[in-house]
Amino acid sequence: MSRILIIIAVLPALILLGFIYMRDRKEKPPVKLMVLLLALGAGTIIPAAIAEFIGQLIVAQTDTDHQTMLLMLCFLVIGIVEELGKYLVTVCTTWKSREFQHSYDGVIYMVCASLGFAILENILYVASGGIGTGILRAFTAIPLHCTVGVIMGALYAKGREAAYAGDRAGMIGFMAWAYIVPVFIHGLYDYLVMAASYGYISEAWVFLTLGVMYVLSIFLIFYCSAHDRRIDGRPETADYGMYRMDFRRPGRGYYYPDQPDYRAGYPGYPGGDAYGQAGGYMQNTNYTPYNGGYTQGMNQYPGNGYAQGMNQYPGNGYVQGMNQYPGNGYAQGMNQYPQTGVNPYRQQENPGSQNYSQSYTSNGTGTDYGMTGYNGQGQK
Repeated sequence: MSRILIIIAVLPALILLGFIYMRDRKEKPPVKLMVLLLALGAGTIIPAAIAEFIGQLIVAQTDTDHQTMLLMLCFLVIGIVEELGKYLVTVCTTWKSREFQHSYDGVIYMVCASLGFAILENILYVASGGIGTGILRAFTAIPLHCTVGVIMGALYAKGREAAYAGDRAGMIGFMAWAYIVPVFIHGLYDYLVMAASYGYISEAWVFLTLGVMYVLSIFLIFYCSAHDRRIDGRPETADYGMYRMDFRRPGRGYYYPDQPDYRAGYPGYPGGDAYGQAGGYMQNTNYTPYNGGYTQGMNQYPGNGYAQGMNQYPGNGYVQGMNQYPGNGYAQGMNQYPQTGVNPYRQQENPGSQNYSQSYTSNGTGTDYGMTGYNGQGQK
């Protein structure tokens, strides 16, 4: 098979896939996963060919006219078998994947599996039919597989979203439609093509069906892209802001539920805690309601903890800089200690300006400062 024939067989599907991929405005799926789905989709052509051969033998044994046999073959054999392979490989590969977090991801994944099947099938047809077959299929069979992939992917994403939300009935319903609708469209297209080739119907029905498929596919691509959203229950802001800058994986920018540093502190995590609870983490935020928190910047801690900069501690702790301690603790710099049980001292020249909690005399005057007048901060 020449390179030109290979290009003619492969290029139309890759162009469609590239267009759909570029419509992802948020988190593009990793290329490795897309390549895997392309390969798995192409691999389903082998069991599909075996199942279709067996199905043809069974249909041929039925006592019906030729047109009815075409209906049975297209809807009950070809459509069911080919779409089942694409459906299963995509669901088994991406259902629990961390890379399936947005609704548009479902469209891309199903299209990958569908076009993987279409590419290998097209190579086989072009190898036997030549350039003319390749050009014809570029505008017929390839768009068909793309259309059913888009429809299947959109419904698949709805099913996954329902599963995240705990809606079992909704999940079953969307997942069933994600398979039934593509089977019907695929079977209808194949029947129209075969029936037209035998003269049962006019070829105009084939072109009309293709036109509807084109319009439907383009509409769904733009609609799903414009309404792309998170389906895992986490807020849209999980993909952006400061979270995006710390922990990243190739191709994605959000945190994962098993990220140990954020299991208990990120809102919306399954089984996790929101930031309104103790133990959370925030940058440049005043986190006064809870003990044991951590903050950077000009913040206050009403409990035990640690701070950098100009901060105050009403409890035990440690501070660097110009700080005050109304309780036991330690400070570096110009600090004051109103502790009892320790010989108090006064760093002023006028001994009569303050009274201390314990008797103290200086300069040999015999003056007793007594036990009153001291407010705990070294001032009257």
